[in-house]
Amino acid sequence: MNVSPRTSAALLAALIMPTLPTHADYEVDLDLGSLPEGITTISGTTAEFVTDDPLNPEEKITIGGNNNADNIRGSENALVLFNINETLSWGNELVHQFTLDAPSVINFIPNLNDAEGDPDFFLLEGLTTDPDLVPGKNVATEGIWYAFMDGDNPATETVTLRPGTYYFVVESYSGSDTTPIEQDSTFSMDIEVLPALFPDEVSVDLGVIGTELTPLSFDTFGSDFDTQLAIFSSDTGELIQENDNDPEDGGLGDGTQSRIAFPDGLAGGSYIAVVAGAGAIFEAGPVTGVGGATGSVVFNHTANSTDPDAIGGLGTEITRTSPGEEVSETVWFVFQIDGFVDNGPSNFQDIGKVADAFAPFELNTFTGTTIDTELGLYDADGNLIINNDDAAGVLQSQLDFPTGLAEGFYFLAVGSYNTQFDPVNFEVLLGGAGGAYTLTHPNGLETGVLGAGGFDWYRLEVGSPVGGGGGGGGGTSPIQITSLTYDQERNEFTVAWEATIPGPFLIEMGTAADLAAITPQVNILPEVLAAGITESPITVPVPPGLLSEPQLFLRVYEDSQ
Repeated sequence: MNVSPRTSAALLAALIMPTLPTHADYEVDLDLGSLPEGITTISGTTAEFVTDDPLNPEEKITIGGNNNADNIRGSENALVLFNINETLSWGNELVHQFTLDAPSVINFIPNLNDAEGDPDFFLLEGLTTDPDLVPGKNVATEGIWYAFMDGDNPATETVTLRPGTYYFVVESYSGSDTTPIEQDSTFSMDIEVLPALFPDEVSVDLGVIGTELTPLSFDTFGSDFDTQLAIFSSDTGELIQENDNDPEDGGLGDGTQSRIAFPDGLAGGSYIAVVAGAGAIFEAGPVTGVGGATGSVVFNHTANSTDPDAIGGLGTEITRTSPGEEVSETVWFVFQIDGFVDNGPSNFQDIGKVADAFAPFELNTFTGTTIDTELGLYDADGNLIINNDDAAGVLQSQLDFPTGLAEGFYFLAVGSYNTQFDPVNFEVLLGGAGGAYTLTHPNGLETGVLGAGGFDWYRLEVGSPVGGGGGGGGGTSPIQITSLTYDQERNEFTVAWEATIPGPFLIEMGTAADLAAITPQVNILPEVLAAGITESPITVPVPPGLLSEPQLFLRVYEDSQ
């Protein structure tokens, strides 16, 4: 066959052009409409099936059987940032659309005893997919929540959502890309809708009511109904503390009012105080499930008081509502706490001065930590200085400063693999699976538990930056630990300290339970490792009875004997 040069070139191009994956966004299979309060039950299969058209009973429609997304990624609005392993894939899906007309708590209650295959569940705010995120895959990019609900009796999962349209997707898990599983999945699920409140209902702005580390208290004394009280972080949505008339938690008065006290104050940042009727439910978000007692709200707070037990202080606010007009009398108050520094995360734990300017020190998670941690250190302007994933051949992390740092405030983020530390603006994203950890720093040890996708912030001081005060070496304790290291092979701690008193000193050690048991009357840890010490540093062994403990606490204390 004779062809022109133009035809030959076109044929050659067609022969060598790669085959591109077909790109399609998710498609809605079933529209559930506006979900009412109460339970809506859904069930079905991810396989293609034919059913009657509800709009035209004489016609049939085909539902399911699509595979428009192989993987799902959390959007920037995800309840917990997530990026599911990109080497895993999902097959056919069934996409449900539903609308919420009001803020709602959603309980996803699985009925999976007779489920076939491996159904997984995703909630999205849109249907968009992207073929470029993972080569050869379409990835849904607007996920806000997911649950695998594996096992014999999977737990109910709860999310709280604002009004809007959402997409509940049932995906059939296909396994690893290298060994794909060809299957469809069946499922049954109860979707329970309960009313909720978001901070959009904030009615009172208290402004700045104190400075960092200033004692604070909040109460509802004077209200004429059974109240509950909660304090949230406005920036992260964390539920910091709540109280419902329990004397052990600080409840005082006639047995129906609530009180929360912070003797050591709060870190600089923005907060929300919520007064609700007994029976309401507080959840991170911050959100409040409505329901319960009604009445007239009286909300008191102390402002710049030196007495943490003061009640009805300078900042008393009285908000009168109309009893019985609402499901629950719920009033929101926003307030701010001034921090010592203008920049930095709004919620952090202050561990004080860890070293003089340009003096060596280190931070690590070696002691008592079993999860895969990551550490990132930022300066006060939000610039990432250094980060570390794995150190010394283990999953834990270490930041070593052999020549120290310049004087100033610094902020340390503790996360689990695969946390991403962006270089500016204190941006920390995509936290990992979470778990318990122990942070070792020159002033001692800090313990915490990271939620999935979560991370904790700590502030530390180098030198004596302007605006310091409170916590660690910046506080008023006459003894300040300046260095603490652990030799895993020899099971020994080496501790150094500075003191404004002459000594001698005791070196004590105990467990978390021992530390919690300390009182002003019995102020000791049970293991005395050394006594009569006059010089720093000193190396002490871990007692045999404490070698199996997951967490240990060491203290340098004045030897009064």
